[in-house]
Amino acid sequence: MQINVEALSKVKKKISFEIPADRVAAEIEKAYDEIRKHAAIKGFRKGKVPQAMLEKHYSDKMADDVLKSLFNDTYFSTLKEHKIYPVSHPTIDTDVLKKGESFKYSATVEVFPDIDVKDYIGLSLKKEKYVRDEAIIGKRLDEMREGMAQLEPVTGRPAAQGDFVTIDFKGFLDGVPFDGGEATDHVLELGSGRFIPGFEEQLVGLEAGTEKEIAVTFPADYGSAELAGKEVTFAIKIKEIKEKELPPLDDEFAKQFGEFETLADLKAKLAEIHDQREKERIDADLRDRLVKALIEKNDVEVPESMVVRQLDMMLESTKRRLASQKMSLAIMGLDDESYKVQFKSVAEQQVKGSLLLDALSGKEKITVGEADVEARLRKLSEENGQPFERINAYYQQNQQALDNLVAQIKEDLTIEFLLEKANVTEVDKGEI
Repeated sequence: MQINVEALSKVKKKISFEIPADRVAAEIEKAYDEIRKHAAIKGFRKGKVPQAMLEKHYSDKMADDVLKSLFNDTYFSTLKEHKIYPVSHPTIDTDVLKKGESFKYSATVEVFPDIDVKDYIGLSLKKEKYVRDEAIIGKRLDEMREGMAQLEPVTGRPAAQGDFVTIDFKGFLDGVPFDGGEATDHVLELGSGRFIPGFEEQLVGLEAGTEKEIAVTFPADYGSAELAGKEVTFAIKIKEIKEKELPPLDDEFAKQFGEFETLADLKAKLAEIHDQREKERIDADLRDRLVKALIEKNDVEVPESMVVRQLDMMLESTKRRLASQKMSLAIMGLDDESYKVQFKSVAEQQVKGSLLLDALSGKEKITVGEADVEARLRKLSEENGQPFERINAYYQQNQQALDNLVAQIKEDLTIEFLLEKANVTEVDKGEI
């Protein structure tokens, strides 16, 4: 058997095989002998079907069986012999199988690039200097007050911006009611911008019990072609007006959140949480800058199949995150394909970074010990509020999850190594 390995690129190899005619003939006979045992052709008993009839009715199955046998016997052993480590399934190209002739086929595979990381000591990096923004704490308190607000009926004045009005309405296009243009006891916050432009504004100044017709024009890009750009009228009735009553910002307010005795305690906790999140964001940004700098020093070609897999994982992660926020790709103006087009370069950079960090961990002999794994599991236990024993048991019983965890820890340790060797300069946020 003749085998030729050709490097098409740093991440793609083509393996060509030529299998001798006598080996091909033997495999064909072997395949037909096996088929004969189960062949069912009218007029012949099983195991007694003539060769000519087998060739007439089962040539396609024979070819499939022979190709599978030849592939299994030659492809995997060649990978091992030539130390080829594929990252994807091969693309197979074959000749027509003919008895009495040699058989040729090729397998094209993507492989891990051979990476020798260079110039990774002393990377120059900028890190954002953290400065607490006290206004953020105040904004968070305002949001918490909004969440605890009560709606109280309004008397003695008309509706104003920020009020919640309960209305009945019915829409007409050229005097005819249109689909979706009617509702009863609908609660609308004036100034929220949730209705057609101009609708909410015309309710300001009206008193409870008022009935009125108002005219508005649908936006030109409105989703319904029937209504887009059209002027319509709404018959509306103001049934009730309520205003939002915010609780006072005092110690009693803080106590409603459980663990706090004073407003100062609550503010301190909010500041602590904000500090932690901002520092984590800054650290994550520094990590991204580090990997980007490493890639700039060691740009590598990466297998397309790895980029595709990374894109698929990013897409599914994005879908889950959007779903948790009651959103979707469609709301963002994207579908699966447009997402992949938009974020392919991001996925490619992530694959490059992972491969470089993996190669560097090997070069610097960075390893993950049992203590590292236990420390990470204890951190996961604390973050998820789960007993350490339960978290540990899960990973000990799930080898793939444990392997992924170890790989992540090794990558983190490699990042720490690089940061220790880097020249990091803290700068104001505006300079990043």
